[in-house]
Amino acid sequence: MPSLAEQIIPRRKLLLMASETVILSAILLLGTSLPPLASRSIELDWLNLDQLRGLLSCLTIAILCQASLSYNDLYDWKVSQNRAELPNRLLHSAGYALVMLACLVFALPELFHFPGLVNVTTETWKLILLLGFGFLCLFAWRAGFHWFFFKWNFGERVLILGTGAQAKEIAQQIKDHPMSGFEASGLVGSGQNQPDTASHLKILGTEDRLFSIASTLRAARVVVAQEERRGTLPVSELLSCRIAGIYVEEHEAMYERIAGKVAVESLRPSYLFFGSGFVKHPVAAAIKRVIDILVSVIGLILALPICILAGLLIKLDSRGVILFRQERVGQDGGNFQLIKFRTMHQGAEEDSGPVWAASNDSRVTRIGRVLRLLRIDEIPQMWNVLRGDMSFVGPRPERPYFVQDLQEDLPFYPLRLTVKPGITGWAQVNHHYGASVEDALEKLRYDLYYIKNMSPLFDINIILRTVGVILFGKGAR
Repeated sequence: MPSLAEQIIPRRKLLLMASETVILSAILLLGTSLPPLASRSIELDWLNLDQLRGLLSCLTIAILCQASLSYNDLYDWKVSQNRAELPNRLLHSAGYALVMLACLVFALPELFHFPGLVNVTTETWKLILLLGFGFLCLFAWRAGFHWFFFKWNFGERVLILGTGAQAKEIAQQIKDHPMSGFEASGLVGSGQNQPDTASHLKILGTEDRLFSIASTLRAARVVVAQEERRGTLPVSELLSCRIAGIYVEEHEAMYERIAGKVAVESLRPSYLFFGSGFVKHPVAAAIKRVIDILVSVIGLILALPICILAGLLIKLDSRGVILFRQERVGQDGGNFQLIKFRTMHQGAEEDSGPVWAASNDSRVTRIGRVLRLLRIDEIPQMWNVLRGDMSFVGPRPERPYFVQDLQEDLPFYPLRLTVKPGITGWAQVNHHYGASVEDALEKLRYDLYYIKNMSPLFDINIILRTVGVILFGKGAR
């Protein structure tokens, strides 16, 4: 079954991040310990506590730089592969990292210690110089990293059993997510349905030659992507592959592993019945509730000045209440009153009734556009979390009118109502604002993946990603 850790940090991304940590730390450590930047000569001794503290300082700065890289989407393969965008984003990342480093050095000078420097505060320029050189090295390293892995297809080879729509889908997913570390070698099947030309994969043979083909290609994994399996599944060939140490995996499991969402359209009930996931541990539920309370209390306290300012601006901008209450569907289909800052004109839906939000929606006030862009309108929902109506992380709560329609149109939609809705969620950090049935289907794929893999660690990961979404204003309407 797919591992949650593989989705949070795919293998190639983990390798890239680890290698860049080593590069930045080594440049800082050697640069501050050796001439010409070292203020005093030292002998490298890894058992020396003073030098171990210096190494820890280098690692801290390296992680700080990588946080800046992450917030500039430079661990997103599609962005980092764009040669026109890469230098510009690296420059922005370096700027953010240097500003954060300078602030930390002057605010908490005791946080950093380098055995080769006499005074970190007065010699900060040396760290800035080294980090500038470090980002140049990262530019060169990334070019070599991508060339090595993607030019020579150096990854876990996957053979796809099937030639129909599911086979095309999984082949395209592997192609679109190269950081996952998988390389599609080809398709195996009768060939009545030709594969999508966009995948550039060939039909290598029929099902009765599956084991022979997998052995010749030295495939590490076979993905079963046949729409019709009754009487057509090559059981003996798959068994031979499994005994030979080749992983055999269903299409749905590979799709989840790579895309981080559930393939709703092709999902079979038996996969839900007999597969892993959808387990609610009492201890995990208790930890989740503690996280909800802590994050909401801290969030409300820190956001109090922003809330007061937002309330004043709403009142000055248009007539009507400051806080807006709206009925939403919660856990197990129960309704509750969701609280938000009002961003629309009073009575905006009296004539139209409930409708999906749209870009440049005329119903939204001037200050409402700003509140939505910065997600400030969502802050009062922390009170719903404290009341127990919502969790901080979970599927977004929909209005009863839309839920009734979506349950009729989308398969497995009622499953997203089995947990508390959330202020943020896996769908919110991976997909833009939902404003149609098609968007609701895409969000459902992500929501079911979250429900299937719920854990406190997953929640913390989503909360951290949400910070990035808010900082860059992604998906707001």
